[in-house]
Amino acid sequence: MADEILTPRDLNRILLARQMLLAREAISPVEAISRLFAIQAQLPRASFIGLWARLSGFGREDLLAAIHDRKVVRSTFLRGTLHLATAEDILAFRTTVMPALDITLPGGGRPPPALIDQAMRLAERHFAPGPKDFESVRQVFAEARIEDVRQMAWGVRVWLPLVQAASNTPYGHEPGGAFTLVKTWLGEDEAPRPDPQGLVRRYLAAHGPSLPADVAGWSGLKGAAALLETMGDELVTFRDEKKRVLYDLKDAPRPSGETPAPVRLLADFDGAVLNRADRTGIVRPQHVKLVASKNLIVSPTVLVDGVVVGTWRAEAKRKTTTVAIRLFEAVGAKPRSAIEAEAVSAAKFLAPETQAVVTFEEA
Repeated sequence: MADEILTPRDLNRILLARQMLLAREAISPVEAISRLFAIQAQLPRASFIGLWARLSGFGREDLLAAIHDRKVVRSTFLRGTLHLATAEDILAFRTTVMPALDITLPGGGRPPPALIDQAMRLAERHFAPGPKDFESVRQVFAEARIEDVRQMAWGVRVWLPLVQAASNTPYGHEPGGAFTLVKTWLGEDEAPRPDPQGLVRRYLAAHGPSLPADVAGWSGLKGAAALLETMGDELVTFRDEKKRVLYDLKDAPRPSGETPAPVRLLADFDGAVLNRADRTGIVRPQHVKLVASKNLIVSPTVLVDGVVVGTWRAEAKRKTTTVAIRLFEAVGAKPRSAIEAEAVSAAKFLAPETQAVVTFEEA
């Protein structure tokens, strides 16, 4: 029997459903983060905006409580970037997503294994007692005459199991911040054995149906196509309009492409936009460069009918919070009104004591 063909609109609506963007859901921040597996936290505020777009009745204090209770943690995780994930998932999957020791570090070059071992031992002793910033470990390396301190400090971020300590700041973590070992912060070591099939299941639950390239790009796993094949009858397959094979969990929700999609304002680096290799189902090809800059900064985006139509930014000054909407294309009166309502809601979420002002930069 031939695989069912899923149109771009079908795939768009399925993705929105998995990402909790067809309707805001009444679940806790911890449960939401678990369903998404992890949310981007390059900017501490982005995690809060990402959950505001997905959850009903969500307040900043809900996520702050989970951060300070150590139920969710900020850590260098997927693709060597900062994410917010549940403590349970950090412990279970960090070994799986950790990049190989033979990767090329920023600036080029692959340090010899003996140098890596020396740097990791020094860094582990340094961060084990409690939270410290990365400038302090650079000083440790310099005193030990470690070659290329900057490169090895970057290596520590991705190879050593570290989490950022919570702080009494508006979004629970400060840029930069202080880090300590997973075991010091959570009381347990990370799982010693990788679980690539478990990681694939979690990806498909949040992003499927997916190409092997989607899985590889998100997870960093090598041989994603072969790995999917090993999962056999656990998965079902579909085809996209280019006849490419898509893999998915058998019982995952797959709403029709005719399902209505509400207007949403998404956060910087939002996974709904970022976590598929082929983003054309949610970002039109001519708009990709307007969303992601050359230095890989992914702007907060505006969704209309499930597709990115612009970007937005919010700036609080004294008594007002201005939300500036930059549209890539013309939108009708009804979606424009919905964008404005979402923008007002975003302003009230970010700075409830201020008056919301919404501006539009037209296409």
